[in-house]
Amino acid sequence: MVKSKKQILFLFVISMVAIIALAACSDEPAGSNNSTNDGDQGEQTDTGSVELAQGVTDSEILVGHLGPQTGPVAVYDYIRKGIESHFNYVNENGGVHGRQLKLVAYDDQYQPSRTVQLASRIVEEDKVFATLGNVCTPCNTAARNTFENSGVPMVMVSTGAEEFVNPPIKNYFGSSILNYRIESRVFLDYAVNELNAKNIGIVFQNDDYGKEGLVALQDAVASYDGVEIVAEIPYVSGDTDFSTQAQHLSQASPDAVIMLATPNPAANLKRDMHRIGLSDIPYIVSSVGANDRNLFNLAGEDIWEGTISAATFPMPDLSDDPSMALYVERYSKDYPSDPLDGFAPVGWAIAEVFVEALERTGPELTWDSFFESMYSFDNWADSIYEGVTFSDENHYGLTTMILTEAKGGQIVPISGAITFDPATGEITYED
Repeated sequence: MVKSKKQILFLFVISMVAIIALAACSDEPAGSNNSTNDGDQGEQTDTGSVELAQGVTDSEILVGHLGPQTGPVAVYDYIRKGIESHFNYVNENGGVHGRQLKLVAYDDQYQPSRTVQLASRIVEEDKVFATLGNVCTPCNTAARNTFENSGVPMVMVSTGAEEFVNPPIKNYFGSSILNYRIESRVFLDYAVNELNAKNIGIVFQNDDYGKEGLVALQDAVASYDGVEIVAEIPYVSGDTDFSTQAQHLSQASPDAVIMLATPNPAANLKRDMHRIGLSDIPYIVSSVGANDRNLFNLAGEDIWEGTISAATFPMPDLSDDPSMALYVERYSKDYPSDPLDGFAPVGWAIAEVFVEALERTGPELTWDSFFESMYSFDNWADSIYEGVTFSDENHYGLTTMILTEAKGGQIVPISGAITFDPATGEITYED
């Protein structure tokens, strides 16, 4: 018998209802997996076991890293190499609770637009458990919404910008380098109280990175009697000719120059200052642009001599710390042609912090349990850092530093530990 159109339509509807009912009764929705991106991880399953965070299997933990591997600031790629070297050491010694660490790293060329694209890729496609040491302030700013909304732990990002630590963001923990505002405050205090400077000249990268330190200096200078900023001179990332900035400094006649810069601009400005006779002015450079002996080659050995900066750990070959000795031994094995100072130990140090947090978390690795482990760091000094501290209210991580000076081809300490209290703004010098 031939069915009518109405009968066919009725049977079709009944079939669809049955299919939908069966799908609703299935164990999990189509396309689901063992993890989510909304931060709601770590719940008990029906069998009583803990559901692991994304990027975690019984044998492996995926960790992401974004930074320039090519381009004008490819020097920051040493951070990735330092991370990789420490991961190699950990993996060869059994991993963390039986899991191997795997680094997923992409080259964003220090371009925020590329960082945004790669941030989505590393979170949504690679599904990393966490990211470690992502480089570049404007790049991190551009990708912040992606990472904050995902809930992926952002550990020791390689930017000292205030926005990532104050007020605290749930999944952002510290910086691999000194907070720009803290560092700039210490530089100003040192220039005034130790170098007797009254007139301060500032040269800054005209983006989120440089403006962080500039704002701190503008805010702090009023607390020093008789001290003023006599020049605020911008430059653009990628500039190579700093003769104009040097001329502006000459006209302002500062007692000290504070430069908020990456390595190449810092070397280029000092070289152009030297050409016009400004070689005797104290030159203080942010740590992201100064603590690398390669600067003696970039600027000229005699020209770079005397440059002052800050560091969160001593130079590798000037330290007898066991953690630093292990870094020197292992990194030399992995990258025998690379320099041991500069940004490679930064990568090693942040990997030490990350691995320690994993160890404290235990085998049932979820984001929430990992966050709690990060809060247990109280001036932890078993890495090459001077000390690492986190709490619900304090996501800075690093607030202790030493001042350094370029002398005879070396970067040598010229101070004891200097600690900044974020709550009070007090700066404490230790002998």
